[in-house]
Amino acid sequence: MKFKKLLALMMVCMFVLTGCNKTNKKYDQYMQSGQEAVKQESYEDALDFFDRALVEKEDDKEATSLYKQVEQLLQVQAKMKHKLYDEAIELCEKIMDSDSESSVARDAAKKLKSECEKLKKEQDSLSFKEQIEKKIAEVKELMAEEEYMNAKVKLGYIIEELDGKSEYIDKLKECNELLKTCNDKLDEISAKKEESSKKEDNNTSNDNDEDQGFDSSKIDFNDELKKQIATAGETYVEFYFEYGSDTAPSKFAEKAYEDTENDTPLGQYKEQGKTIFMNAFKQAFEATGNEYY
Repeated sequence: MKFKKLLALMMVCMFVLTGCNKTNKKYDQYMQSGQEAVKQESYEDALDFFDRALVEKEDDKEATSLYKQVEQLLQVQAKMKHKLYDEAIELCEKIMDSDSESSVARDAAKKLKSECEKLKKEQDSLSFKEQIEKKIAEVKELMAEEEYMNAKVKLGYIIEELDGKSEYIDKLKECNELLKTCNDKLDEISAKKEESSKKEDNNTSNDNDEDQGFDSSKIDFNDELKKQIATAGETYVEFYFEYGSDTAPSKFAEKAYEDTENDTPLGQYKEQGKTIFMNAFKQAFEATGNEYY
């Protein structure tokens, strides 16, 4: 009787062990298949295998951890698809910090992170290139409107941005060529203004000389000479109003000029210089309502 009970107990144990072995075998197969799917980047298939493993071993720590990691890998792929590389990289780092026994998902995350960093760099580079091209287009618009000084300033900033970036050497060359064009145009404009100013000054000098009967062609009214004449004339007018109220304007102007003719470059143009001073005095006295003669 005791032998029969012992035999029955042994049969039950064998049945239970056989069932357990079958369960463990299925769990192991699903876990292995899931990890292989991760290596092949078939993350949806991997989820299915880990889900089946959890059916065989409910709440299993390893299967649960790998399942969550694969879910996150799918999220990384979705973020990469929408070019959200910063968020994808952050999620990859989270997966890499997971505590599963298997490193298969962590290895996949590391690989995806490397891809994200590369794509992000390309994205940033493209964005920078687009910005540079936009700024160069704005410079060309300014140049078309003959706003060469503004274009020159803007080019300076662009060249500074491109400095040291060998991959943009063509853009740097283009900017330097545009800068040279701006400088040439500014020099050309400056030369035209100077020439126009000289003609205008010469015409004014000719008119004054004709009124006084002088030959202005003998006088080189360069900028420095004109500046000294104007400065001296203003000084003598102020001096006369302060000290020469009882002196005839013409006499005072003549004496003031004679006293300084040796100290200025106007000595050789004594008569012409005196006339300029006389006109300055005349304008000053007329402005105060006094008679000149």
